Amino acid sequence: MPMVIDDTDSEQQMLVQWCMSAQVFSDPDLRQAIRRIHSIDDDEGMKEIHPVIEATNTSMSPFSLELRSAMDQTSGVRMWALVNTNADPISIGATPYTATELVTLKTLVDGVFTEEQGNYSLSLHDALRLATKRGGTRAEIESLIRRFTNDGWLALDEGFVVLGARSIIELQSYFNVGFADYIRLCSLCKEMATSGVVCVECMEAVHPYCANRVTEANGGQLSCPQCNRHIGQPRRFGPGERGVPHVLDGGAKEESEEPATQSIKKLRIEDSSDED
Repeated sequence: MPMVIDDTDSEQQMLVQWCMSAQVFSDPDLRQAIRRIHSIDDDEGMKEIHPVIEATNTSMSPFSLELRSAMDQTSGVRMWALVNTNADPISIGATPYTATELVTLKTLVDGVFTEEQGNYSLSLHDALRLATKRGGTRAEIESLIRRFTNDGWLALDEGFVVLGARSIIELQSYFNVGFADYIRLCSLCKEMATSGVVCVECMEAVHPYCANRVTEANGGQLSCPQCNRHIGQPRRFGPGERGVPHVLDGGAKEESEEPATQSIKKLRIEDSSDED
């Protein structure tokens, strides 16, 4: 039987305050917070947390706030964040930053997402060069990247700047509106994929975690969840990989022989100076 909790206004407020403080948090951490706030001692009662989330989202709806989640693409752990549902979350959600810092954040997020090798990543060198073109010294941008990383907007993966969990969770509508041609969905779980493998037959993407699940279920063989063909040599995309160039204007971009660490030739970055 699903868990039923009589949510009081004070309990909902405590949960919202905890979410705002934590910013980005794992499913186990959220369950622990709900258990503590609602004084739940029985682990069996935490098998289903959706009633609590639905009640909390209903109470936050008038304030354009909502709890949303996305799966960690490598570990499979579900990550959560309290997001702003308004049209411009990158400006509204990132309120601790100045207008200039928001321009830098937008530049880096856009650059990572539209990186032409299809790896959704920039080398730290390229990220610094890209951001300093918008203003600021190398030291200032390095400090900002650390802040963006600490706040969950960006992450560092073996020397590459990638999207953080907060960006993947909170900026879905932003990507859908402005960068639909750059979005890949995992064929298995249907969530956005910024790393993983691509079937060379049907070009469907699969998260690293989902690919491991398929491999284990098939006795060590990786088969495409979409076309069911054996993937002997999958095309990998992600930080440091060869990449799978994005498909735009009805055709595939030509592959570059340069590795992902080379300079970015084309970036679809809007001039946001008027917005700020």
